[in-house]
Amino acid sequence: MLSTAANTATLFGIEPGRLVILAAAILWSLAGVFIKFLDLHPLAIVFYCRLFASLVFMPFLKRRDFRCNGTILVSVLTYTAAISAFVSANKLTSAANAIVLQYTAPIFVFLFSWLVLREKIAKTNLFALSLAMIGIGIISLDRAGEPEMVGVMLALLSGVLFAAYMINLQRTRGISPVYLTWVNNGVCAFLLLWVVRSQLVLTVNQAMILAVMGAVQLGAPYYLFSKGLQTVSLPEASLIALIEPVLNPLWVALIIGELPSTATVWGGALILFGLGVRYVWPLVGETAEAEGNNAVN
Repeated sequence: MLSTAANTATLFGIEPGRLVILAAAILWSLAGVFIKFLDLHPLAIVFYCRLFASLVFMPFLKRRDFRCNGTILVSVLTYTAAISAFVSANKLTSAANAIVLQYTAPIFVFLFSWLVLREKIAKTNLFALSLAMIGIGIISLDRAGEPEMVGVMLALLSGVLFAAYMINLQRTRGISPVYLTWVNNGVCAFLLLWVVRSQLVLTVNQAMILAVMGAVQLGAPYYLFSKGLQTVSLPEASLIALIEPVLNPLWVALIIGELPSTATVWGGALILFGLGVRYVWPLVGETAEAEGNNAVN
């Protein structure tokens, strides 16, 4: 009976952990739609979303989880800067540009590891890095000289900052995911409070959108992603999460009517293809090796 249930759970490779990661990516992909509906200063959106997200996680905190060190400080600062740049980019350029360029973060992780840590770049990483640079060039050149270029640069900056956040994330393995999510969002809201203190007035409709966005589109997926990583490897989780930059501009196009430019489609396709190959290739190798071992056994 247990064997049958286990086989059913892993049918076609769809394990609970993978479904949880997929659910997180789908919820994250709704960011563009929420942001486009809010006629507020970008940093005010960041403030309220992080405030509501931190309130959602507060009941799940445990006293033993609390700590403060350099790793937490770097996590909070890079997270705040990355999110602020991304939301601002969504206001100044298309959702497609913002989300695609934000997903250059893994590429910059490879680049930083090579430049700072002097780690060799694997062929798959070099391939992904090369395609991403071409994709960034296509999107940037298409917007050169236009007011929208500021949004493109902020979106690219968000990718760099998210890369710094991800590198630092490797040092937080002993920290509770619930506490880390809470402190990142809570301190982010606190740091932005003095910046947006003159723009805190909301309508009832805006408050409802921000509350749902903070709890459902932001808080819940961070928790789901953390849970999914308990049974799914980070490379595979990153691959599954690539559904986010595909769905984000699709939701915006369907609901808001904002269509991505041809340059964004081609540039984004190159970035996503490079990342897809980067994460798929190792998984294919692992599957082939596992099948070979089973055949020998």
